[in-house]
Amino acid sequence: MDVFSIENLNSLESKTSNPREIALLRFESLENVNDGGFASSFVPMLRDSMNSWFDSSMKSGNTVMTRDNNGCKVAEEKKEDINVLTPELSFFVKGTVETDILYRVLTIYVNISRVDPTLAEELGRQGSHLVLSRLIRYDGAMDFETEEDQDTIIELQDLACEIATQAGGSFPVKCAPLTPDDLRSRLPLRFTITAPNKSDQEKEETITADEQVVLINQVTARRQSAQEDVGFVMWPSAVALSKWLIANPNSILGKSVVELGSGCGLTGLVAAGIQSNGGPDFGEHSVTLTDFNPTVLENAQRNISLNDLDHVATTSELDFYKQSGTADRWLDGTGDSRDQVDVVLAADMICQPDDSIAAANALHDTLKPGGIAFSICADSKHRFGVDSFAEQCKRAGLIVETTNVADMYDGNLLCEEGMNLTSGYVEGMTLTFFQIKKPLIR
Repeated sequence: MDVFSIENLNSLESKTSNPREIALLRFESLENVNDGGFASSFVPMLRDSMNSWFDSSMKSGNTVMTRDNNGCKVAEEKKEDINVLTPELSFFVKGTVETDILYRVLTIYVNISRVDPTLAEELGRQGSHLVLSRLIRYDGAMDFETEEDQDTIIELQDLACEIATQAGGSFPVKCAPLTPDDLRSRLPLRFTITAPNKSDQEKEETITADEQVVLINQVTARRQSAQEDVGFVMWPSAVALSKWLIANPNSILGKSVVELGSGCGLTGLVAAGIQSNGGPDFGEHSVTLTDFNPTVLENAQRNISLNDLDHVATTSELDFYKQSGTADRWLDGTGDSRDQVDVVLAADMICQPDDSIAAANALHDTLKPGGIAFSICADSKHRFGVDSFAEQCKRAGLIVETTNVADMYDGNLLCEEGMNLTSGYVEGMTLTFFQIKKPLIR
């Protein structure tokens, strides 16, 4: 199909309309082993649309504007057998097909550069910056007789300059295309979270989907170098708790939810997806992803947008160690007190012995009386302090029930799918499910 067809441009504009659509387009462009990714098809489109525009704009009355070996405009006398625009249409740029196509291609590029810096870098390394530089350096706007044409050229140059600005000091980057394997390593993690072994009756009783595809950017693909960096990567308990949520959507539907120690945010995003799929009656921002690390929170917010859940989810700083364990509200990172919620979710939020005390205090202060928390943690071999967590919850006045995750849903919460994308996953590892209730005030 002609890359400049209206249908193709419409499709491309739709597929680059938001971070999630762009990420899915990147996955799609790498489905085949030898595919070169989205950049390998978009940059030729950009180059061809630029060439077509320059060629069409370099025709004028009795002369034809051509390019010398250095790319500079050179006027040559029109030959009789050359089919050029009539003098009445000389130097006409505004409203031409070539201008419209170039404008739309540049607008697509601008949107990509705004919302997906990773893909924007890949486009630059594929050679797009060299194409844009040609337009940015073009100084022929004043050759055009009408102010409308001059403004049109400046508008095109402004789009190219915005892309260059988004690239920062790296513009223009050297043309050095990435290999398909390198491109795949730069994609977000894609988790397909499926409900485990739900009966037909259970499926009929729930109104949300039994599967969610969640995209996750990690801060880094490496294991953390300090306890403060634990939220930089994905951990197994988040996958298990997410599967449990998909199987039990009624546990959070229509309720206010906080995820403690969100890290990359998988569990909170699944909860937000359930709320979103449940319909419009559950309010805006009904799920809050929290963490104490600002870098982790920035990434969590990015993942909210990546999954198109900004209308349901938000982020807030919450430090376990700043919660008293006796208050009727919880403190955010600014020191403001926040309303307690119906449900708290937490996965692998304990990393050291003192964390069990602080996490129990945080659960007390974030939960409403009568509220409930669902948490999954690896055992003390992998997470120091987990062995005292239940005891600390009881000290804080909470009621705790524990279950070995291997005994739930015939062990399907632990199936390797999804787990193999996380850090610290060991086949046969023990995870514990905590159901923690806060008694009603009497």
